[in-house]
Amino acid sequence: MARGQGIKKLNDLFEKYRKNLVAPEQSVRIVFVEVVEEVLGIVVSEKKVNYSPHTRLIHLKMAGALRSEVLLHKQEILSHVKGRLGEKSAPVDLV
Repeated sequence: MARGQGIKKLNDLFEKYRKNLVAPEQSVRIVFVEVVEEVLGIVVSEKKVNYSPHTRLIHLKMAGALRSEVLLHKQEILSHVKGRLGEKSAPVDLV
């Protein structure tokens, strides 16, 4: 839209930032913990979750039974996290 051709939508003003910025490591861990609690009803400590932004992998450091339960629902959890953070910021896998 050229200058002086009317009012821009508010979403259009932030489009440049939405394309370039990535969520910080802490935000990804917080969203992951919230999604696990909503989907499975399991409360996971944020200290038990590590996120590597370069590889986009989440490493779980929790007890075997809880870990296997989270890994059973891996695709559902990842899709919810992707919906909240966007394609560029979301992790690609759980380990």
